[in-house]
Amino acid sequence: MSDPGRYVEALFDDDVPMPAGMGQAWTPEFHGAVMARLRAGSGPRTCSVYKYVSGIHKTPGTYRSGRQTELRNDREVMEATDFWVGRRVEGTDSKLAASILEHGVEAAVRQYDRGRAAAWYALWRRCKTGRPLRKHRGFHTFTEGGVDDCPDCVRDMDRLASGAFDRAAAELLDAGGPAAEWPEQAVRQVAWVTAQHHPHSRLFARRGAIWYIDLFRASVVVFDGRSIAASPVPFTLDPESDVDFVADATRCDQQIVAFSGKHNYRAAQRYGRHVLLVEGTYYTSRGQAEMNYSVWLSPPTTEEAAGLVEDFAASLPRSFRRVPVWSAPERGSVMREYSGEYAVGVWGSNWTTGLQGARLDHEFAGEEEAIAALEAQELDWLRAGKVLTNLYLRMPEPKPDQNDTNRSC
Repeated sequence: MSDPGRYVEALFDDDVPMPAGMGQAWTPEFHGAVMARLRAGSGPRTCSVYKYVSGIHKTPGTYRSGRQTELRNDREVMEATDFWVGRRVEGTDSKLAASILEHGVEAAVRQYDRGRAAAWYALWRRCKTGRPLRKHRGFHTFTEGGVDDCPDCVRDMDRLASGAFDRAAAELLDAGGPAAEWPEQAVRQVAWVTAQHHPHSRLFARRGAIWYIDLFRASVVVFDGRSIAASPVPFTLDPESDVDFVADATRCDQQIVAFSGKHNYRAAQRYGRHVLLVEGTYYTSRGQAEMNYSVWLSPPTTEEAAGLVEDFAASLPRSFRRVPVWSAPERGSVMREYSGEYAVGVWGSNWTTGLQGARLDHEFAGEEEAIAALEAQELDWLRAGKVLTNLYLRMPEPKPDQNDTNRSC
């Protein structure tokens, strides 16, 4: 079911379950059609609103490195919840009501809408059955929209409704201090209260300010010790293709690679005035690092882009150790993986390929020739629409001795 009109019809048929795949079909126009239909009808349309907010509270974004980015439709969820609350009647199915209100409360908390969050939370707790929780159950923190009926969330909701969070944020700002000296939790509280942002992944420090990607990977924000502001440099998060950023490139102009331990990595690559920043974290359950984010920063000049790379290098956490761009004798080959391609790196005059027992392949006249050929291959892949999906540090297996043959005894 890909036609949005058919989804709308299914939403308003109480005998039809929540349509699968509605999140993929969602658009702002789709939302407008649903709200127009709700307002034109009579009654609260509890089942329709329940199916709608449950289906669109987060929708898929771009796909990169095996991870699906989630986009939060908080304002749309709040609009639908607001409609339902204004028309609800006593005796409504408590499970449906609780689900609608839960999505509404979490969206309102993320957007720092104190009035709606407090009012809807009171209604939500009335709809809940069973004993209150003794411990917060959510993956996200309260400020990120992780809300339940445990004592901590009850306390935090009271603080939100009373203005205590506003006062705490104001006290932090009054105390001031250089941005680099602020604890991360304090930055996040001030950002949430004053700008409805959730700084999460720290990119680098630049001119006394700290640059972040937000929790839901929707924006790049900057904290200067006094306020949170949008990135002054155009950015693109997790693009489906990197073609536009390398259109005029003849090579990669600058690269920085750093690893923490064997697997966690941070890296920067500059093509002209476009800078790609990536970070990967090792996941024990999957036995490898996976890319957490990729972001292109596109300042107006190559000089400013080069400065961003230098700031990135200077801001690496202490646990990260810079390694040579292509290989480190004691640690192995820095291997890059592009979508749909095998991982490849350089080791001396050879390319290294594969991950399980990285092998030496494609021998060249020397290391410079191997690097030049790989840089050309990377540009070809990028221009073909492929994206960098992961980095690895691997010690390749020694090349087999041509004279070493199996002999029977």
